[in-house]
Amino acid sequence: MKKLKFFIAGILGSWLIRLLAVTIRVEDLPKGFNKETKNYQAVYAIWHCMIFLPAYVGRESKVQVLISQHSDGEYIAQVVKKLGLGVIRGSTTRGGIRALKALIDKARGGFPLAITPDGPRGPRFVVQPGSIYLSKKTQLPIIPTVVGLSSYWELPSWDRFRIPKPFSRALMMYGDPIHIPPDASEEEIERYQLLLETTMREMAEKADNLVQKVDMVSNPV
Repeated sequence: MKKLKFFIAGILGSWLIRLLAVTIRVEDLPKGFNKETKNYQAVYAIWHCMIFLPAYVGRESKVQVLISQHSDGEYIAQVVKKLGLGVIRGSTTRGGIRALKALIDKARGGFPLAITPDGPRGPRFVVQPGSIYLSKKTQLPIIPTVVGLSSYWELPSWDRFRIPKPFSRALMMYGDPIHIPPDASEEEIERYQLLLETTMREMAEKADNLVQKVDMVSNPV
């Protein structure tokens, strides 16, 4: 019964995302990078509250997404699968070693990877070491990825999950690659962790400001 519930939720959720996302004007910075994510091999780090649009933009791609083994993660996994992305189950707290091995194998096979560095349970906008270790092991660069929205609903969850409103604007912003040396020490990993967190926080604020400014210019009160 549970499997059927998750299966139905995956179908409904994926179609709701498709129907809503098609009404949203999505731009990217740098221009044209959304197309590159489907082929450019990297570890894409996306805040947990911002995964709605990246899941749609990356649909039917080779991107492999790390999703937690928590029960709520099963809903997300089913939706992501129905959108045509790959799914690896696990996190830094549950199934971590097995998930890391699976992601390394996918990286060796030429697949891009995606991870929510503050997931699956937060704290919000705080980078956990998993994304840094993943980059170190795979030797793929980390691409900080954020989404700015002109108008959205915010859910009362730990991450304050964002759902863009119909006919709003969105800006997907990609940062410069962060390369983690294969011999990085624990101290260096902590520094890269802080660097990624600071970068993504600043980018998130900038992306929101840019898209809301453009929206106000296009639709003055």
